[in-house]
Amino acid sequence: MKQVKGQLTKRDMNLIEYCLSHLPISSDIAATLFYPNKYIAQRRLTTIHRLNYLKRTERLIVNQPYVYYTDKNDLKNYPLSILLYDIRLCGFEIESYQFKDDLLTATIHKNEEFYKISATLENLPQVYKRLSLQ
Repeated sequence: MKQVKGQLTKRDMNLIEYCLSHLPISSDIAATLFYPNKYIAQRRLTTIHRLNYLKRTERLIVNQPYVYYTDKNDLKNYPLSILLYDIRLCGFEIESYQFKDDLLTATIHKNEEFYKISATLENLPQVYKRLSLQ
C-alpha cells in the first residue's frame, strides 16, 4: 500500500464527524457540504480512507461514486445524506443538522424563510414534497 502523506484538515474532521453520526457520504455530497469542489473532495476522501478513518463501498462500474461510511449498517441511512445534498442544491442554506435514533432534524433557510425538518427513511417522500425538491 502507498505511503499516505498529509494531515487531516478541519474540513476532514467535520466530514469524519458527519460519518460518525451514522450518515454515509459520497464525493458529490462531500463536495457540496464540506469542500469547494469535487476534485478536492475526491482527493481528501481517498486520503481519509487510506488513513483508515472511513471505509468505502466497492464500485460496480468506473463512473459510480464510492460511498464512505464508518459502519456497514449505516449504509441504510444514505438517502438522508442525499436529502441534505438535494437541499443544498436547491439553494437552501443548512443552519444546523443532527442525526440521532434514525431521525434527521435540520434547520434550513432560503430567502428569509426558515424551515425545521424532521426526516426519517419512512417520511422522505413527504419531506421532498413539502420542500418542493426533486
